Amino acid sequence: MQGIWPTLLRKKGKLSARQINGFTCFYSSLYQPLILPNLTIDNLADCLRKIVSDTRADVLRFDIMDPSWSGFDLHEQALKKIGFKTDRFFCWGNWYLPVNNQSFSAYLQGLSSRVRNTLERRKKKFLAGGRGKLEIITTHDKLSIAIDAWEKIYGASWKIPEPYPEFMPSLISLCATRGWLRLGIAYYDEEPIAAQLWIINHGRAAIYKLAYDEKYANLSPGTILTAHLMQYVIDVDKVHEVDYLTGDDAYKKDWMSHRRERLGLVAYNPVSFWGLACMSKHIAGKIRKRIRKFMK
Repeated sequence: MQGIWPTLLRKKGKLSARQINGFTCFYSSLYQPLILPNLTIDNLADCLRKIVSDTRADVLRFDIMDPSWSGFDLHEQALKKIGFKTDRFFCWGNWYLPVNNQSFSAYLQGLSSRVRNTLERRKKKFLAGGRGKLEIITTHDKLSIAIDAWEKIYGASWKIPEPYPEFMPSLISLCATRGWLRLGIAYYDEEPIAAQLWIINHGRAAIYKLAYDEKYANLSPGTILTAHLMQYVIDVDKVHEVDYLTGDDAYKKDWMSHRRERLGLVAYNPVSFWGLACMSKHIAGKIRKRIRKFMK
């Protein structure tokens, strides 16, 4: 076996293209097929040729890949070798922090004076009179209470309701079982007002999901909770990297020091009608974007 490609075959009707997609969704932050480290372009081309032959695919599309991963270029070259026309496309920016063995206090000093001063003022106000409380759940102890708090906060936030309500509670429980869980919750007057799910694995802290009750936005509970979790994963977990996963939200620049990009790879079969049609539509869309950008 040369590798494993988690994929999904899409075909909306008889008069439509057969498209193979990498098995990702809106909960995904990175896609990477499992291939042998010594896999050659010829070996990979044979695998992809077999996949295309078995599925009669007109289009192959792999989203949210790391372009610095050696397999990214390898897939692009192998797809060209079997005669497909390829293109790269931008998915999103990814902000992250290489910890470099520094302590949280050293990290804090490296943040802008604006962020440090804001954090100090907000934390003092939040904790004044014992009204505010911060908690980090890492095990199954009090997990049901924590999940209830998460769902209450998420329901009171600006976020769109979860399309699969059981997903997050199940993920939180799984992370607790595996020792990956860092679920931060901020309380004010005993009321849960902000929560963040961080996942720890292989020395890396992934900031997976966050929410806060908009009624308490003036207290900046999200900022305070981020700093509290950051201190825990740096000083206690001793992670080597903190990763914000998806998106170029402005606030992420306040906490992270580096940015990388996640790209997608799409390939069209030019000798099939639907492959050629989809490729033409793709090229036309890129031209329209360039024209709109030029006109602006």
